[in-house]
Amino acid sequence: MASNITNMLGAANYSYLFNNSTQRQNSINALWQNYGSFQSNATNNLAALQEIRQNKAAVVDSYNEAKDTFYAEFDSSMSSLKKSAANIKNFDFNVGENAITKTAETDKDGNVVKDKNGATVMKTTYSKEMQGALDAVKELVNNYNDALGFLQDNSAVSGRVSRMASNFGDTTYRSSLYEQIGINVGKDGTLSIDEEKLADSIANNPDKVSRILGKDGLAGKAEQHVNTANGQRNNLFPSAKSMLGSQLEQANIYTGKSMLNMSMISNIGNLVNMMF
Repeated sequence: MASNITNMLGAANYSYLFNNSTQRQNSINALWQNYGSFQSNATNNLAALQEIRQNKAAVVDSYNEAKDTFYAEFDSSMSSLKKSAANIKNFDFNVGENAITKTAETDKDGNVVKDKNGATVMKTTYSKEMQGALDAVKELVNNYNDALGFLQDNSAVSGRVSRMASNFGDTTYRSSLYEQIGINVGKDGTLSIDEEKLADSIANNPDKVSRILGKDGLAGKAEQHVNTANGQRNNLFPSAKSMLGSQLEQANIYTGKSMLNMSMISNIGNLVNMMF
């Protein structure tokens, strides 16, 4: 410690400090003047480092929150899609006879309702089996759209997510096939259902519906996408270092030993004060 003090005062001032009373007092005055300026700078630097540390902590907290939110939504969407795809893969679309019933719609007085062209308005009723089949397909379509939408919305997060979004959007290349049974495909790969056409397809050609939607169709493709996505899960969201770059590393450097050094410097006067 004495060597550190010698360095601060200089060799000459150190000699005067202990050998001559007048020079000793002058040296003390010069010491405190220099120390006051030095301590002020050290205190300011310490405050700046403390601010850097606080800002770094806030950035890291934001990063962790974004990462946790991303993976929670990812896991939820993939789990829901996998479940609905598994259901369709094993679904029996043979809904039996009288799955669709159409009757004339009537008003409160029992009169048949006509449209603006004078045609009778028909009311469609589905059997329990048909409604179950429609609900199962709707669930698959909705979950597929949710997963695709999540990936598209987060495509800027990383190259892996962007490529995954493209893979999920590959429904467009089979759009003509899906449309045959009442499932339309948008330009972005999202799916929509023409319920009347889908119901007619299920009632009249359940085997075809099963082929297009089952294990060799949409459900099978969805399951493949989910398995691929889950296999890459831990590499989808970038690391803190790659996302925040060199700034985080610099913050770690500045708030490591520098914090301790600045704290020691700002309190060094306590030791000097004890000597005089």
